[in-house]
Amino acid sequence: MDFSRKRFKSLVNKSRDIIQNWYDHNLRNTKIYHNKTPKEISKIFEISKNNKAVEPEKVLSLLDKNLITTSNFNPSPNYYGYITGGGNQMGVLAEFIKSALNQNNLKWHSAPANTEIEKIVIKWIAEFIGYNNNCGGVLVSGGSVANLLNIAIMRKIKGNKNINKKGIYKTKTMRVYVSNEAHSSIDKAVDMLGLGSDNLIKIKTCKNFKIDIEKLEKNIKKDIKNGYFPIGLIGIAGTTNTGSIDPLKKLGLMAKKYNLWYMIDAAYGGPASKIKKTKKLFKGIEDADSLLINPHKWLFVPFEVACVMVKNKKHIKETFSLVPEYLRGGVEKNDREDLMNYSIQLSKDFKALKVWMTIKTYGTKILKQAIENDINMANYAYALVCASNDFISIHKPELSIFCFQYISTKKPIPPNLINKKIIDLIEEDGRIFLSGTIIKKENVLRINCTNHRRKKSDIDYLFKVLRNIGDKAESYF
Repeated sequence: MDFSRKRFKSLVNKSRDIIQNWYDHNLRNTKIYHNKTPKEISKIFEISKNNKAVEPEKVLSLLDKNLITTSNFNPSPNYYGYITGGGNQMGVLAEFIKSALNQNNLKWHSAPANTEIEKIVIKWIAEFIGYNNNCGGVLVSGGSVANLLNIAIMRKIKGNKNINKKGIYKTKTMRVYVSNEAHSSIDKAVDMLGLGSDNLIKIKTCKNFKIDIEKLEKNIKKDIKNGYFPIGLIGIAGTTNTGSIDPLKKLGLMAKKYNLWYMIDAAYGGPASKIKKTKKLFKGIEDADSLLINPHKWLFVPFEVACVMVKNKKHIKETFSLVPEYLRGGVEKNDREDLMNYSIQLSKDFKALKVWMTIKTYGTKILKQAIENDINMANYAYALVCASNDFISIHKPELSIFCFQYISTKKPIPPNLINKKIIDLIEEDGRIFLSGTIIKKENVLRINCTNHRRKKSDIDYLFKVLRNIGDKAESYF
């Protein structure tokens, strides 16, 4: 199946040219979303039942022609959807090199450099955000898996005794507390871990979308009185809807008071703890028993990579270490650590390489400047909205997320209705991409500015396009 040296080099060069063309022609001044239907995309990429081999040059030509127009080009500064980092070009090269090496990081001797580099980047991330740099940690696919692992550790360490043998049956009902702005993956995790969604207690937030501490304590006291078993408290350092940061220090004290596992979901916001302007908002992050952070968000690493960190290393190993006979090979040495003991995965790729290459290439200073720029872009958008008569702000951004509404100046159209229509029309237009959300039962526009390429002129362009789409939306009413 291997190609000749000459042909492989030619294919590598052709692949390089495709990627370079994307960066040359698709970052700006073109649609980033082409609104193709599932049927149209399937027709382009379909594989017949009795598929015959195709020349690799033809495969690459097919991708060159069609992949960019059937994708949503996230590296573009015109992409504002969800919490998606813009990636970086050194990370692109890392993915190429990683695939060639084809490492499976289950045991130390199966991937020595892989294992040690993963430990190095976890230590660096911990230091960067102000966490315990002697923590135990592991890289996984994303925040959803990281939340699952963190809550599994919480359940094991603070939950009922012998849970690994007896399960959660015929024991006190365990309860976990988080704000109602928490990510849905936390709901999924408590469901999958058998804790039950009724036992994830969602605490209402204050007007600034941060957890209400008084309501939290009332709920904990009430549950203890009623015979429930509180085991964990989750703080959010950068909510998905608005980027708000819970009062982390106060939550840490609350967890200590009631002997709860204190977990922080810093998947998105964590890196901003390094920035002078926002550092004070993260006071207390060092108190977490465990946390997660996604380098593929605000450290600009290409998808996919998230990081679980646990203050006491033995807690992560107590939760996940199980070594069958067929995995006992290799020289047993104290300085070797098998990362299979740190998560549910055995098959595990070399995620650490693109993180290491990003950190090594750009350095702390450039990464900090990129994060600062993103915060400035969100605040620039906020200033434009405040100065306008056709938009209103929903909140003042703390980080890089900003929510607002378009207001019709021509017709008395309820903001909830016209903004819902604008969200629908954004896909049809394709020049920009952003997601809507619902805040206080109202449809709002939401931008996320995690992209190191973004400039003020890009924000200006965003509002130009939104006004175009707003005019079109008005014609439907």
